[in-house]
Amino acid sequence: MARFDQLENMYDLGLKPVMLRSLIRQYLPAENHPLNLNNSCFELPSLVSIVQTHCLLSELDSQSIDPKLINTWKSAVDDWLSCLLSLLSSDMSDKCWVGICLLGVTCQECSNQRFLSSYSIWLNKLLSHIQPPADSQLVKIASCTSLADLLTRLARFPEVKKDGNLLAGKLIQPVLKLLNEDNVEAVWEGAANLLYALIAFFPASIHHYYDKVEAAIASKILSGKYSTKTLKKLGYCLALLPKAKGDKDSWSLMMQKFMISINDHLNEAFQGVEEEAKSDEARRLLVPPGKDLPLPLGGASFKGTSSERLPTATISTLMFCCCKMLTSSYPVQVTVPVRSMLALVERLLRVDGSLPHTMLPFMTSVQQELICSELPVLHAYSLELLIAIIKGMRRQLLPHSAYIVRIVTRYFKRCSLPELRIKLYSIIRMLLVSMGVGIAIYLAPDVIENASNDLNSLGGEDIETSPANTGPATGALPQLSNRKRKHGAETGSLEEKRDAPSPKVGESNTHQMTPITVKMAALDTLEVLLTVGAASKSESWRSSIDSLLMKTAINSCKRGWGNLESNIFLPHESASVWADFQFSSLRALLTSLLAPARTRPPYLSQGLELFRRGKQEAGMKLAQFCAYALFALEVLIHPRALPLDDFYSACHNSTDGASNRFLENIYSGSRKQNTSFLSDMRRTEQGGVESHDDDLYDRWLQNENENQNENENIPVEDMKDQTSRPNDPSFTNVLEVREQEPAAANADVHMRTENEIVVQPCHLEESVPKSQGVASAKAVMSPAVGTNPEGSEIESKTPLSASDRLNDTNYDMFSCVDKVDGFDHVAGKTSSTLRNAEKGSSSMVHLDSDSSMDSFPGIVDADPDTDADSD
Repeated sequence: MARFDQLENMYDLGLKPVMLRSLIRQYLPAENHPLNLNNSCFELPSLVSIVQTHCLLSELDSQSIDPKLINTWKSAVDDWLSCLLSLLSSDMSDKCWVGICLLGVTCQECSNQRFLSSYSIWLNKLLSHIQPPADSQLVKIASCTSLADLLTRLARFPEVKKDGNLLAGKLIQPVLKLLNEDNVEAVWEGAANLLYALIAFFPASIHHYYDKVEAAIASKILSGKYSTKTLKKLGYCLALLPKAKGDKDSWSLMMQKFMISINDHLNEAFQGVEEEAKSDEARRLLVPPGKDLPLPLGGASFKGTSSERLPTATISTLMFCCCKMLTSSYPVQVTVPVRSMLALVERLLRVDGSLPHTMLPFMTSVQQELICSELPVLHAYSLELLIAIIKGMRRQLLPHSAYIVRIVTRYFKRCSLPELRIKLYSIIRMLLVSMGVGIAIYLAPDVIENASNDLNSLGGEDIETSPANTGPATGALPQLSNRKRKHGAETGSLEEKRDAPSPKVGESNTHQMTPITVKMAALDTLEVLLTVGAASKSESWRSSIDSLLMKTAINSCKRGWGNLESNIFLPHESASVWADFQFSSLRALLTSLLAPARTRPPYLSQGLELFRRGKQEAGMKLAQFCAYALFALEVLIHPRALPLDDFYSACHNSTDGASNRFLENIYSGSRKQNTSFLSDMRRTEQGGVESHDDDLYDRWLQNENENQNENENIPVEDMKDQTSRPNDPSFTNVLEVREQEPAAANADVHMRTENEIVVQPCHLEESVPKSQGVASAKAVMSPAVGTNPEGSEIESKTPLSASDRLNDTNYDMFSCVDKVDGFDHVAGKTSSTLRNAEKGSSSMVHLDSDSSMDSFPGIVDADPDTDADSD
């Protein structure tokens, strides 16, 4: 107890050896004492958790650690290992089992120095427990698992790779004996774990046993008598087996064996429900004319299975092997038989249990029911194979894209099982991401149609009848198609089924509701479709998808916001699942609002209100997303046309010495024009209106005194003739406003600040970028609106925008300037006119002041294309 009082806290390194010795005394039995296996099963996980959490076996060796503490810790780990090796040597299987399990944990947690000095001893100790005369199945399984942990850790050290291959070679034959001679499925699963570690980390050790390993695994898979978990582990090992040779021929041969074996089993399974020509076509693709048929998988010829059951387990495992071969890394580049694999997928998805006319006399209802009961599993694995093809090939599938689209769209029309529709949506998302906008053009109609069918009902209430639906501004939203898939099963004889009218996929069925998971998959797919394809040829479907997503979001949130509460919104759906659906609907809605479009989002105001409510009322996850959505939509609420480059800095760095204070140097108007402007400014200040830039006013006054002799005798009419063209409306509009100067005293015109640059003089044309000229054109050509004493508006003719003038071939921005001085006079007159009009109603606005944003007009939620003058 005295030692414990000296510890600082739970992070003190001195606690680790003390705690490790305590665990040895408390959990590990003495050599002469029996082990209570029931208590050990409950205590062993607690022991492992403490060792891993506190890193009791790490043995940190650093100069900052007291050498005495290092030695104490090393001594405690030595005692731990001595106790484990003593348990491994025990004749009692329960003690041996505990020691093997803890040795596997030690292989993962011990220091590198400890592991490199002891791994060969540990491997030999564990190897003895998977070889005869070991007879305990529990010990064999634990030994295989601990050996897999040891090999996984050993693969991290390249310096011992050669020695590791030699030690791994000792394990191959014992593992093959476990697979061939043992009859316990759990032992096969443990052997599969060890075999996977050997193939993945030490493939060279398998090279000499390649055919034997293939035959041992294939015999188990082709039998199809074991659990799905065991078959998948064995199939994974078989898919990685070509790595033992590492050449492209081994990979291609193994894939061909898988495909031929799948085709042979399908021929047997689909007898009576598929025409013989289809199987022959698939066979020709697998074995081209002129090439020899390879040896069967595992070296054993195909044997038919009993007619009482279908080889579903074998077919699904072999397709799982194909998926792993496509998605796992391989040391060399290989050629994938894409065409034959897609033909296999199409063949599986085409069979839906219906009988051809020629097979009706030879099939019974029992046989058809047996096939129909297994088809969903086969369809699911065929879709998994298609997913693996897309993942493994990605853009290399472009030559086969039309074939894939045809397979997916045709199956979408027939598929109604929720699990299969979710996989279909996943396939479409991967196609959109991997192949881009080109595939989106062809998939968009089918995606929207199927997504509308899946999203047309929420909680038993149709979207189109929901009271929460409103139009973009006023009126009702477009009505969705009230069609649903018919899921009900039909009974009766084969002839009656054949003669009866077949139900349509979109036929109404109000008794079944689409699961939430399918709706979420549909929303995610629409989100990806908008992200990828909204910018190209989306006019035909964009309005329908925007309306659908807005309605879905409103309906998903009208019954409350999902959170951690235990209330239930839908039968068999928890609140957390409903919250995930709300999150998917809101995320898709945000994508709809932000996706590129030619017009303003029609449901922007409704979306903003929904996100605002979600930010205030929803749970933490939804509230965070709603806050992000409001932030992302800021560019639509307050659009800003920012310059493409820093024009302000460019003026600072002008090579001709021009200053950036354009009102001081670029504008140098005549005395007559500026005198009235300065007089208005004085009257405004005397009237009590605060000026926001007194220094700027003083510089204008100083600049006026310096230039009055130069500009005193130049009349305004001469300036107009020298600088403006007869047909140019830009300066005419400004002069019209100047003539209405008394009426424009109270005009609502926003000032241009000193940092906004107007049209540059000719001598700055070469040093200023083109984009700066565009910005300056916008600064000068702004229209002015005034109010006369009677209250009617005086509006100038709207000038062309800067972008319009750039596109106009008859207009040259700098052609209107014949002389620099003349241009300066016109610019000065224009500046004084606009400044005078603004000073009549408000003080000058500066973008570099904090209060400048207050002068911007409010946001009006209306269509920007509407004609405001019509009111």
